Amino acid sequence: MPNQEQQQHPDRSSRRARLLRPGFSLRRHLAVFVTAVLAATGTAVWLLGRVRARDLWIVPAYLLVANVVEYGVHRLLMHRPLPLRALYRGHTLGHHRAFHHDSMAITDARELELVMMPWYTVAFYFSSIGPLVVLVVRAFGRGAGGLFLLTGVSTFVLYEGMHALYHLPAATLGRLRLDRSRLFGVLYRHHRHHHRLARMRWVNFNISCPLADRLFGTLEDEQTWQWERQRRDAGSEPAVAEPPRRSTG
Repeated sequence: MPNQEQQQHPDRSSRRARLLRPGFSLRRHLAVFVTAVLAATGTAVWLLGRVRARDLWIVPAYLLVANVVEYGVHRLLMHRPLPLRALYRGHTLGHHRAFHHDSMAITDARELELVMMPWYTVAFYFSSIGPLVVLVVRAFGRGAGGLFLLTGVSTFVLYEGMHALYHLPAATLGRLRLDRSRLFGVLYRHHRHHHRLARMRWVNFNISCPLADRLFGTLEDEQTWQWERQRRDAGSEPAVAEPPRRSTG
């Protein structure tokens, strides 16, 4: 959770101001996002009228594939100047310039523009999931299509919601009582460590569940990393005999 390390630097605030787009409207962005989510959810509920018990496999299958896709897009497209360079510019050159591990929190709601997915990513997601739902309906039936769509929309909202929470001020997280959640604390530190400039291209690419990070060997605990760095810098045995245990809270 946020601690004394989380301090807002004056130059960071001015840098964020320069990254903000003049025509961006947070209210309009959220209105479009919520409208798309509600429309997709309504469609999913309608399709679920034909759901069968044997269709339930679609939920864990989607969650697994989506977790790997989230990981791959984040690691390969958002942190490498490859094709679809707009993702790299917006994420590495925008989001990571605005928020470092020692200044994760926004100072104004306007800065949520630098946290949330850009409009073209939202548009691509909702325009591409429709044809996929049609394919699932044709292959497995309307119930499976409804589960596919509902799971997809839910994970999309979870991704956006969790990422926004990681960048809220400590006082806001306290009012939401998230500072008392051990699970949220683990996930917050996971993402905060990803925001270290030295580690952002190498570790902790998952946002809501670090499953693919563990599968592909890029899950890194910040305390263990700090201990190992201190040992390398010292060139000898560190002051402690063994690395700290990974915190669960």
